[in-house]
Amino acid sequence: MSVLISGSIAYDNILSYGSRFSDHLIPGSLDHINLSFVTDNMIRGYGGCAANIAYSLKMLGGDPLVIGAVGTDGRDYQVYFEMHGIDTALVKLNDTFTAQCFTTTDITGAQITAFNPGAMLRSHEAPFPEDRKIELAIVGPDGKQAMQQRSRELAIRKIPFIFDIGQGAPLFNGEEMKEMLYLADYAVASDYEADLMTRATGLTVDQIASGLKAFIITHGEKGSTVYYDGKTLDVPAVKSNAVDPVGAGDAYRGGLLYGLTHGYDWQQTLRLASVMGSFKVESAGAQAYKATKEEIAAKYEKAYGEKIEL
Repeated sequence: MSVLISGSIAYDNILSYGSRFSDHLIPGSLDHINLSFVTDNMIRGYGGCAANIAYSLKMLGGDPLVIGAVGTDGRDYQVYFEMHGIDTALVKLNDTFTAQCFTTTDITGAQITAFNPGAMLRSHEAPFPEDRKIELAIVGPDGKQAMQQRSRELAIRKIPFIFDIGQGAPLFNGEEMKEMLYLADYAVASDYEADLMTRATGLTVDQIASGLKAFIITHGEKGSTVYYDGKTLDVPAVKSNAVDPVGAGDAYRGGLLYGLTHGYDWQQTLRLASVMGSFKVESAGAQAYKATKEEIAAKYEKAYGEKIEL
């Protein structure tokens, strides 16, 4: 059975600037900036939350099914999915581009990012894959209408799903968040996103968790916490030589989905999720890391002192 992954599909354009942005910012003149930075190199990679999660889950041997939207330039991404054995239920739009992220980083690590959602704003036009047997789903950051629609579609079909509000948090008011939490079986968020959720809904973390099978909160290099059945479990992160954190949360979610669909307990699931996140942070690019199941199991054992069957 498949795991349905709903969310953004995007191209990541990463540019490197060999000087400091600050050298070109003149105090007192910031209200009429007109700058052009000539960069040293550019890397175009594959990104988007849904695609990143699917990449991680597939690496573990899972069966992801990505639902979302691409634009006129999306054929390349569709071929890429096929090359990696990832099934899709995509809508291709001919009057817009696939979502694009352009990030320029200077020698200090400062970044300037521009994001164009493009086709993502019409992800809700992708029809639900009625012909597929789905055992679990995740509704990740996407167009607002798509996130609401997928949550309702899954609830109506009684398909358990994880609500992953991510960068979509500012799109929703408290009542809208409450609706999706009510429909969901699980929720996952970074500590910052969880704070936004509690502020918007007026609910505490424990109150949110009480309406779910589990609420998972990630803390970056400090690990993650799961609230379930009135209990709290903290799991430390895997120590890593961090190179690029972009996409680490999505890699983590791939491990989370695998654990939930393979009968692991919460400690094993969060540990595996952390291992997948660690592979990602040690490599530049959201989908540039690679690991065999043997390498994943070995890293798990080294980090946590016990074996895991994948």
